[in-house]
Amino acid sequence: MNTEELIETITLDLKPVRRLLPPIWRLAGWLMLSIPTAALIVAMMGVRPDIGTKMADPLFLRQELASLAVALVAAWAALVAGIPGEPRWKRWAPIVPVLLWISMLGRQCWSEWMHSGASGMEFRADWMCLPGIAMISAVPALAMVVAIRRGARLHSFQALLWGSLAAAALANAALRLFHMEDAALMVIVWQFGSVLLLTAILTVFRNALIPARTARPYR
Repeated sequence: MNTEELIETITLDLKPVRRLLPPIWRLAGWLMLSIPTAALIVAMMGVRPDIGTKMADPLFLRQELASLAVALVAAWAALVAGIPGEPRWKRWAPIVPVLLWISMLGRQCWSEWMHSGASGMEFRADWMCLPGIAMISAVPALAMVVAIRRGARLHSFQALLWGSLAAAALANAALRLFHMEDAALMVIVWQFGSVLLLTAILTVFRNALIPARTARPYR
């Protein structure tokens, strides 16, 4: 086989490559799909009756903003992970808002302990959190998987780790708009725990969700 025949064989089934949009534009597209979906579910479930009071509560607002910050930065990092040559720090940027979110929940937990002692740390089952977050995060997670699959499969673990965290964190922020539970220990165990569990499940199955591209054999 001469050089011309080899080139023709290699390029026989090639299709034009569509340039990938910058991460910030793909993030905007993800938000345009995810936020209305989350808002629709909140409307269907019914906004919590004390929403006016909660929106005036600085602690509640800070925790909601922290959850949204995790969603935004994690989604951006997941999309960046599919671009060759990007600095490593971008792929680890979500750690900062995650630690901020955890510190806020921990501070609330400590405050409730100091104010009410063990009686303020009541713990009970709250099985609504996991299915609620899973339901709200379904569309954002699916959209993120589709977006990740369009990029290079260089850092699939980090891409799906942050992508699933973004979807779950956004769902958690939406959940608190109709779910009444605000006690720190309950939020840490059931709401934040549900976010971590869903993130872990999607990450474990990353090979099924984002299969590696394989070269097509020559014919």
